Amino acid sequence: MASYSQTVLDEIRAATDIVDFVSRFVNLRKAGQNWKGLCPFHMEKTPSFMVNPRKGIFHCFGCGVGGDAFGFLMRQDKLSFPEAVRALATQAGVALPEERGGQAGERGREDLLRAMELAWRFYVEQLAKPAGERARQYLAQRGIDSEVARRFGLGLAPEGWDTLSGFMKSEKVTEDVLVAAGLAIPREGRAGVYDRFRGRLLFAIRDLQGRVVAFGGRAFGDEQPKYLNSPETPLYTKGNLLYAADLARPAIQAKNRALLVEGYVDCLMAHQHGFTETVAALGTAFTPAQLGLLNRYCDEAVLFFDADAAGSRAAERAEELLEPTRSSMAWAVNRTGTIEASGALRLRVALLPAGHDPDTFLRESGAAAFEERIGAARSLLAYALDRAIADPDGATGPRARTNAFARAALMLAKVGDAQEAAQLSREAAQKLGVDATQLWIEAQRLQTALRRPVPSAPAATPAATPPPVERDLVALLLHSIEARDALLPLVVEVEDFAYVPFRTIVAALRLRPSDPAESLMTDLAAAEARGVLAALLVEERAELDVRVSIEQFRRRLERSQRLRRAREMSQSIADVQAKTGAAAPLPPEELRVLHQETAVVYEITGGVAQSLEPRTPGSEGAQTDE
Repeated sequence: MASYSQTVLDEIRAATDIVDFVSRFVNLRKAGQNWKGLCPFHMEKTPSFMVNPRKGIFHCFGCGVGGDAFGFLMRQDKLSFPEAVRALATQAGVALPEERGGQAGERGREDLLRAMELAWRFYVEQLAKPAGERARQYLAQRGIDSEVARRFGLGLAPEGWDTLSGFMKSEKVTEDVLVAAGLAIPREGRAGVYDRFRGRLLFAIRDLQGRVVAFGGRAFGDEQPKYLNSPETPLYTKGNLLYAADLARPAIQAKNRALLVEGYVDCLMAHQHGFTETVAALGTAFTPAQLGLLNRYCDEAVLFFDADAAGSRAAERAEELLEPTRSSMAWAVNRTGTIEASGALRLRVALLPAGHDPDTFLRESGAAAFEERIGAARSLLAYALDRAIADPDGATGPRARTNAFARAALMLAKVGDAQEAAQLSREAAQKLGVDATQLWIEAQRLQTALRRPVPSAPAATPAATPPPVERDLVALLLHSIEARDALLPLVVEVEDFAYVPFRTIVAALRLRPSDPAESLMTDLAAAEARGVLAALLVEERAELDVRVSIEQFRRRLERSQRLRRAREMSQSIADVQAKTGAAAPLPPEELRVLHQETAVVYEITGGVAQSLEPRTPGSEGAQTDE
């Protein structure tokens, strides 16, 4: 797996604070020697994702995924190993040796990232030039400070069909790369390309690593479309990213909340007024994937709706986000009788005056009024509950109330967060005039019927249960250099380990017995082996007497060696007999060695060795006193 020297990898690993690095993607909390959070690689309600800062590794006890900072970045951003090394080296300020090429797929992705970076810098420069006067006036009219524009990397796509394309040609960027990156469009009926963005204010869309992967272009006048966004590319899937997520992440984690707005300018204005936990959708309604991303960093998100349309829009969004049901996150009650939190993101709706969006409201009323609206925000699901209770035909009476009860129970059954479900059930019961406990029980019954298991990642889960003895031995080898010195020479064949990941780990240890165990991550090609290694390193183990453990395993391994020799000798004797006949005399030297090895085995196990000398007729069952 490693294509860089171990010295370079260790230097990058040592310079990377894995807790700080993973915290950019996962909301971590201290838990003993480790840090714990919700796994970013599978859906879970109870945190089982652990990060160990001392060893620089992570492991999820839910899905089995584990590794070091390189492995985390590879999974998080779908990078190859060399790409992850280069990204972390850049962040850590570690100089890499001259690279000698790379795989075509890796180079292709890097070519796209380079093109996007060059395009972004080009657009930013254009905004500062005389030709950018119109765009700068537009920003001033919208009340956007120049510092905010700089921090968000705003730029200008100048007029002209090939302004960017011509610049890129001078930078040795091919037309194929421009098209693949979404920066240019092939000409119809003839060769060549033309620029996708022309005469627009450009908003740079970054991934969570802060790399530009797409653009949003705003027209200055009545040009259509008003907003033109990059198409989906190998770098960019609009439903999976949020605008300004890389800038907002620290504030989201600090405040344990995110503010979700719909427009780029709404987002900029919120940041300008101090609400730096704000992110925006990318030309779409908010998706479950985007909300799942936020759930790594906070417990609550606030959406903003115009008061005129808030009720219907909130209800529609709530019902969309409840389908397909996430009721596999079943409610639970702990031993104290308190409802356990499920870890689901709680969504609230802040109402703005009719005709206002966050941009206009902040400019007109200021930050204090905006904060008041946030404080008064109501649960998004409450709007859906109101719609569920209301009879669509306006009917009243016992039958209408029975139907409303059923609709409310069904909606509550789909709510992932137990505490929110309990609060909503009390509200619904009061409005329906029924017993809250009765509604709660019915919702639980429906939840059980609706529950669908969340598919797990089978490739990341170990295929078999490892033998406890093997697990203890490998753990001892990983945690003790002294144990490696004493025991690794006794491991004749790694195939003796029944559990395949243990074979891989021990084989790597034998090649580098004096190196820290966590540095072996880059030696293991199989994700399963890296997950098992991480699990063994991240768990908090009870203190053991290492020398006693070494002696116990030494005796066990020595016994295994002797048994192996005895089996080999027995097979050799059987082969001789097969060739010469059963009546032929047995080879005395082989018999002597076989007896010697068997005697030592019995001595190790506290038994008495039996004689293997040829027996004379009538001597069955006799022993010698050799």
